[in-house]
Amino acid sequence: MQTMSPLLEEDKIERSVERIPTGIIDDLIMGGIPRGSVILLIGDPKAGKTTFVTQFMYNQLKNGISTIGILTDVAKHEFISNALDFGWDFMPFLEERVHFLDAYSQRLRGKPRFSFDETVVTDVSDTTQLIEAIKDVTLKVLADKNPPMITGVISSLTPIFFETEIKQIYKFLEDLKDLVHRQKQVWILEMNSGIEEPQIEMMVKAIVDGIIEMKLMEEQRTLKRYLRVYGMRRTKHVLSWVPYEITNYGIQVQSI
Repeated sequence: MQTMSPLLEEDKIERSVERIPTGIIDDLIMGGIPRGSVILLIGDPKAGKTTFVTQFMYNQLKNGISTIGILTDVAKHEFISNALDFGWDFMPFLEERVHFLDAYSQRLRGKPRFSFDETVVTDVSDTTQLIEAIKDVTLKVLADKNPPMITGVISSLTPIFFETEIKQIYKFLEDLKDLVHRQKQVWILEMNSGIEEPQIEMMVKAIVDGIIEMKLMEEQRTLKRYLRVYGMRRTKHVLSWVPYEITNYGIQVQSI
């Protein structure tokens, strides 16, 4: 009787790709993001990146999937209020499937306007504390009798990198990627383009499992929005720039 090789004993070979629909760009990526992926969402300021991650989180909640949101650029109450403008109500999910890590209030030395009993990240530049907070929330979610799929977003990476050494950034991304791959999670990391040093931006792009890029282009004196997807593992992409709009219902990508 043949014994299974050490590789197959430890890890099962993925013969097919299980995907998590985004509800936004699925027609561009074969139906969704592969489970076990860290995706970089990078683009111009005001291109709609925060709208994208908010819409992604809300779509996961509607599909019964737990989601973690690390907020570094906006207070929780403002994030939830802004979502309501698009009809996305996070309040019914706060006690069950959405978990916010507050990395904003302490960064500005202010106090949250109200609390949902989530973890507070006291030093956003301490990437070790940040990854431990993510692991703690993951364990909390997995402690349920029927552990659900987990997705997450960081909105955004930019403040985390302001006072963080490159080696710490690299370790944080590698630790997050290891966790996401092992747990078959899906995470989207929001980042402004052209803000960080070129070597940092290139390092992040090299580490992640795929990239969604959003861009503002001026055409006939009007700003137009475009996005493209590339570098996503085991996924055929639509590599060209695809127009999108931000409507009252969120981001809507032009049909291809």
